[in-house]
Amino acid sequence: MARAFAGAAPYLDAERHGSGHIHQTWVARYGQPAAPQRRLLQRLNTVVFSDPEGLMQNLRRVTRHIQDKLQASGISDRQRRSLRLVPTRSGAWLHADSQGGSWRAFDFVEGSHSVDKVAGPEQALLAARAFGEFAVQLADLPGPRLCDTIPHFHDLDLRLDAFERGVREDRHGHSARTEREAQRLRVALEGLAGQLSAARFAALPRRIAHHDCKLNNLLLDTRSGEALCVIDLDTVMEGSLLSDFGGLVRTASCRAAEDERDQDRIDVDMELFEAIARGYLDATRDLLSAEERDVLHAAGTFHTLLDATRFLTDHLEGDVYYQIQREGQNLDRARAQLRLAERMLERSGEMAATIERLFRRGGR
Repeated sequence: MARAFAGAAPYLDAERHGSGHIHQTWVARYGQPAAPQRRLLQRLNTVVFSDPEGLMQNLRRVTRHIQDKLQASGISDRQRRSLRLVPTRSGAWLHADSQGGSWRAFDFVEGSHSVDKVAGPEQALLAARAFGEFAVQLADLPGPRLCDTIPHFHDLDLRLDAFERGVREDRHGHSARTEREAQRLRVALEGLAGQLSAARFAALPRRIAHHDCKLNNLLLDTRSGEALCVIDLDTVMEGSLLSDFGGLVRTASCRAAEDERDQDRIDVDMELFEAIARGYLDATRDLLSAEERDVLHAAGTFHTLLDATRFLTDHLEGDVYYQIQREGQNLDRARAQLRLAERMLERSGEMAATIERLFRRGGR
């Protein structure tokens, strides 16, 4: 696969890379061992992304638009501040292997790294600002409409229907183990409905969103720690920016692991939450509508319950979507996210007051 892409020196070796749940990723080295050229190779999960050609069309348009924006702004070091696709030797953007798998390649962003857990408020602020700036960069992406790479990706009602179907069908005999979690989910959803109903969410402005905003989807400069480049762009499509802010709150405002088993360790760190809100508002203040701002505090709860539902459903269906490293990991993920959503509901007043205070302080 490493030899299938154009313009590289002789292939040396490759090793697995990253902690993503979906695709399989390697870093390949080319040229001289002392000073190799590196590329990121990915075998796409075409069960999750059933239209790889549409996905790659989106990716080309989004990365090209961001690169044009960076050039127009005169920003230096542009090659490290946006993903850069590598074509195959035939000039295509996907390569098919002998088993029918779809592969793609990117230039490796040297001198960068990603982290799975936030180090502190300063890093949380930088990450949130970077994702906010990403939304602003794409706000004027010209038509046509981007392909929906995962239709109804953040449709909570559809996800709940899939969960209830999984409970009824119980193909793997897991329903009995999830009765308590199912009840907790239903109670939390009632709490969310009081803040952000399905109708109110559906009425929010439709914008181009990342849809998977979390710390490890952002490359940081290894020396300075500054945010360089938003990555994992496969779910960039039309949707609500509440999904992006909510994803950040879910993954960066809690210091416990996503699959933490000790429920007492799971809570919203309000210092981290304020940093996330400050960073995101710094970038999107002039983009967000009043309707979006008024429900921004509920975005974290919405996204956390959405992902809890998806983890529970995947556990019921035999772990076909999210990769697992141990038996029952998706159930542990679901339990942890349910607890986090419960704590968010308890702190919703604090979260709303924080956003309002930050917005008023910054002005328009």
